[in-house]
Amino acid sequence: MTQCEIVLQYMEDHGRITTYDAFRHGITWLSARIWDLKHKKGIKISKARVNYKTRDGKAKHYDVYMLGCKS
Repeated sequence: MTQCEIVLQYMEDHGRITTYDAFRHGITWLSARIWDLKHKKGIKISKARVNYKTRDGKAKHYDVYMLGCKS
C-alpha cells in the first residue's frame, strides 16, 4: 500500500487526518501526500487550522485534512 493510499484510507475510515495520525503510520510529510492526492489524483480535500496555546502560553496550530470541500 502506498503512502497516498494509506492517507486516503485513513481519511475514509476516520473522516480526517492530522500530521500526528500520519506519523503513526510512518508518513513524515503529510502535506506532500495531500498535494499528490489533490493534484495528481483529483481528490477533493479541505484543510482546517486548529489554533491552541501551549502550557507556557505560546500560540501554536496544526492542520486537519478532510475529504470533500468546505461549503
